[in-house]
Amino acid sequence: MLREYNTKMLIDKNTREELNRLFYLLKLQDRFANSSLDKQVKIEQIIAYLEIVHAELRNTSRKRKLVFVDCGAGNCYLSFLIYYFYHKIESRELEIHCVDINEKLMQANQKLAQEMNFRDIYFHAMDITEFSIAKKIDMVYSLHACDTATDKTMYLGIKNNVKIILSVSCCQHSISIQPQLLKSMVRYKSFRDKLLMFVADSLRALLLERHNYKVDIFDFVSSRYTEKNTMVRAIKTEFRKQIDEREEYRKLSREFNTKPYLEKLLLEEEPGY
Repeated sequence: MLREYNTKMLIDKNTREELNRLFYLLKLQDRFANSSLDKQVKIEQIIAYLEIVHAELRNTSRKRKLVFVDCGAGNCYLSFLIYYFYHKIESRELEIHCVDINEKLMQANQKLAQEMNFRDIYFHAMDITEFSIAKKIDMVYSLHACDTATDKTMYLGIKNNVKIILSVSCCQHSISIQPQLLKSMVRYKSFRDKLLMFVADSLRALLLERHNYKVDIFDFVSSRYTEKNTMVRAIKTEFRKQIDEREEYRKLSREFNTKPYLEKLLLEEEPGY
């Protein structure tokens, strides 16, 4: 069900002010906490994302180190914020692995992390599907991962039996829709793009449910900050299923004549899937 996320704010005014130093180091703000509109929009997005991460983890044991994987990490703004928040503000042990195919970008992020003395954040220049680690992963997440990177994020989470998967997709170039009954709607690009997002994330959600993830889909931040604001949150847990996810998947896939890349990845991992 699509809804706007609503929770008590976890990042209060004092914490927000403390984060200004990080945003200055990331060149998202100047030393007086001023920034351009596009950078302010980015700040609001990553803070809203951090709110959700913290809401899911605030009641977990503080005795062990948490391990996160950021997929399609790009500039790693979100991971730098998460790392700073847990290490500097929450005084909690945290290890983050940022994965992105852009080698130059990962090298630049590594250099920046060293300059900020962030020791437990690692950068891997590789495809998401190639990443592996001999540790229990607590959370896999992505923010505006392009194209099939969204599917690869979910696949990595499923394959590693990760408790929490969070994903906000960006472009959907690898998937197209050819509906039988809604042809008049997809004539219009704006409607087509929105419908494509609804269908793609709904199909992914059904695949996640087949692997015993309870899925929620909601707007994680106001649309005034970005139109690409729909988060898929999947939690590995026991829950009562309301629908036959296999049959619903078949019907939805057949109606729009499409399949997400996640299905292909799962088929390769689980022949006969």
